[in-house]
Amino acid sequence: MIRSQRDTRDLRDFWRRCLIVAATGMGSIALLWFVWTVGHALLLIFAAFLVAVGLGALARLVSKLTGLSRHPAVISVITAMVLLVAAAMTLGTMNVAAQAPQLQNQVAQSIDALQGKLRHYEIATHLFDSSMGSKSGSSSGSTPSLGEHLTSELSSAATVTITSVTDLFVVLIIGIYLALRPSLYYDGLLRLFPPARQHRADLIAHEATDAVRRWLSGRAISMGLVGLGSMAGLWAIGIPFPLLLGLLAGVLTFIPYLGALVSAIPALLIAGMHGVWPMLYVGALYLALHLIEGYVLAPLIQRRTASIAPAFLLSVQVLGGAIAGVLGIALATPIALVIAVTIQLSYVQDVIGEEPHLPGDTPRE
Repeated sequence: MIRSQRDTRDLRDFWRRCLIVAATGMGSIALLWFVWTVGHALLLIFAAFLVAVGLGALARLVSKLTGLSRHPAVISVITAMVLLVAAAMTLGTMNVAAQAPQLQNQVAQSIDALQGKLRHYEIATHLFDSSMGSKSGSSSGSTPSLGEHLTSELSSAATVTITSVTDLFVVLIIGIYLALRPSLYYDGLLRLFPPARQHRADLIAHEATDAVRRWLSGRAISMGLVGLGSMAGLWAIGIPFPLLLGLLAGVLTFIPYLGALVSAIPALLIAGMHGVWPMLYVGALYLALHLIEGYVLAPLIQRRTASIAPAFLLSVQVLGGAIAGVLGIALATPIALVIAVTIQLSYVQDVIGEEPHLPGDTPRE
């Protein structure tokens, strides 16, 4: 009788574990499906979280310097940033309006000259005639030049980027709301956890937010130095649009590794319109700036902020790019920071019982 009751309990425990495993598996699949379906929206919300963290860090600095409370400090930071962006856009628009027609003509002429040289080769002639002839209208009876075709394609690509303004607007609005009233949303998220785990969840969330804040501070320093260095170097070389190209280089420095490569492409293309030597000078400038940023500034800054293993970071960037394209790559590093902190504290420390190694800690050899 006793053995029969024990077998019954064991059988119940077995089926209970099976149900737990099945429910966990189904829940994981449902969660992955949900994340995949609304991944873009989740990335926008995470980007808004980064905006809120950045605004909160700046507001904290303003509060220390002026004695203002959080709400007025956040409003003053937002006002200052709006004025700076408006000034940059005004200067950039004036610069583009003054030099864009001349630059477009230089681009078309340079590409047409390259096309004329390549037409001496039979393969290049067949390539240009077949590719351009297929796109020419039968009514016109003339084939557009490669320069005209590419400049029109670039103009079309520029208009397509306007569609991202809506996403940017949503991110900024949500980020501002989060920065103004963070406790309103944070307390609501904590209530999703059982009362016994709310304190631990609060500690993990604060640690993850602090890691992101320190990383943002480090990236802001790197972005500023690279942007200023690019502006000064391009201006000294005599390349058009040094302000815009410098701003672009500084903004894209936000993306580790990949941002340096992408930011150099437009500067190299514009420099190529002025000859080989300006292009070489610009390439050397960007290479020097990003070598200094990657191997001198970044290690020094990360010692006092937050760092993450390069292999893990690149893996997350590849995964983010495969799932969400450019937005996934741009947000890969802060997402990796949040994941690393959460795993180290909630699993390595709480489940395994080992000492966690948080981003910014000195790694073991």
